[in-house]
This record gives sequence, structure tokens and C-alpha cells, in this order.
Amino acid sequence: MLSKEEMLQLRRSYIEIGKLVQKYGGYERYSVELKYLMSQVKCIDSDEDDKSKLEYLVQGYKGLVWHKGGLEEFAICDSGESKEVERQLNRKLVEEWGKAGEILRKYIP
Repeated sequence: MLSKEEMLQLRRSYIEIGKLVQKYGGYERYSVELKYLMSQVKCIDSDEDDKSKLEYLVQGYKGLVWHKGGLEEFAICDSGESKEVERQLNRKLVEEWGKAGEILRKYIP
């Protein structure tokens, strides 16, 4: 089962990823993915039992990253920021996906 710290880290990571995607990818283009991210956060915040949460979070993670063009492939480019700022933002995005993946991949068969 996920520990309280892991749940909180997932929550933080999904919120940070959502902020970056919404700001630099546009809500219209990524509305489904952003709704998925928010449903993951809502699940973490819910009163559901830990087993149900884990199942939902694993399925949601797979839905977010395991299809072509998924959010794991999202990159910030042509944002109007300097190339160095874009590199920093993309590092932040990769870092947050790494944190979420590290937590959830151990529960994926």
C-alpha cells in the first residue's frame, strides 16, 4: 500500500505537472489529461480505502503515460521564454513525472 508520504508526493507532483501543462500546453489541447490529473488528486483527497485508491491511481497513471502522445511525452517549447528557462521547466516536468513513476511503477504488474 501507498504510505501517507507517497500519497502526498503524488498529490504534489500531479498538481505541479498540471500547472505546467495548463500554462504551457493550453487547457483546450490537454483538457482530458488535465481532468485525469485532477481526478488523481481528488482520489488522493477522498475518503476511499487505501486499496481502492491504489487501484485507481495505478490505472490513472497508466492512462496518463502509456499511450502515444501522453503527458509523459509533453515538453515545453516555444513558450516565449528563453531556451534556458524552457530547459529548466522541462527538467521540473521530468523530475515530477519521475517522482510519480517511482512511487507507482512498483505496483504495476
